[in-house]
Amino acid sequence: MQLWDLRAGLQALQALGQLAEQTRTALARRIQKEPLPEKAQATLHNALDHLSEVREGFILSLRTSAVPSLAELRALVERVMMDWSAWEAAGFRFMPTFELARPGDQIFFFHHAYIAMGILPRLPNYAVTFPYQRHPSYADIPVPGTPGEVLDRIEEMEHVVWVAENADLEAAPPDSVRRTYAFFEASAWLVATELARWLGRQGRSLFPPQREA
Repeated sequence: MQLWDLRAGLQALQALGQLAEQTRTALARRIQKEPLPEKAQATLHNALDHLSEVREGFILSLRTSAVPSLAELRALVERVMMDWSAWEAAGFRFMPTFELARPGDQIFFFHHAYIAMGILPRLPNYAVTFPYQRHPSYADIPVPGTPGEVLDRIEEMEHVVWVAENADLEAAPPDSVRRTYAFFEASAWLVATELARWLGRQGRSLFPPQREA
């Protein structure tokens, strides 16, 4: 890998971690019923756009061999494969020469999200900050085991972030709010840990406290 490609990749990873950390902070404010500054409102909007790309990456990555049953495969086809707008949003365009435009970063975003979902129940206790939680652990949050469960989790997080941006967060189920908060916390921790490994620095220093607008 060329130095420029590596630098661009690390910068993209850092931007992803910053978005995850800022989203976690914005959700914490909403959970604690604190005013949401304009900058935090914009963060939630960006997080919703990011989750849309995660969903597109899921669609692009899906293989029928990974689906355990015909019933689940049929349900997935009904939910995503027949909605051509999702494919168009993912970057596929039929050109006059019948070429397909390449998708962007959606697959990278999905695989990062998939790893974050997997590591979430094993997140170190010191990294768990969910408000009002007596015991710092996400060990009770299950890892999605099938493609259908992965899509359910993505859609759940999309719903929670949308509610956080547009309405009273009490309109979302408490367990869904906690799983969504935990996901962004795990995502930020994962990026910080990986960047620390690459750069030889403390991961926490990569995410300085953000001043509220």
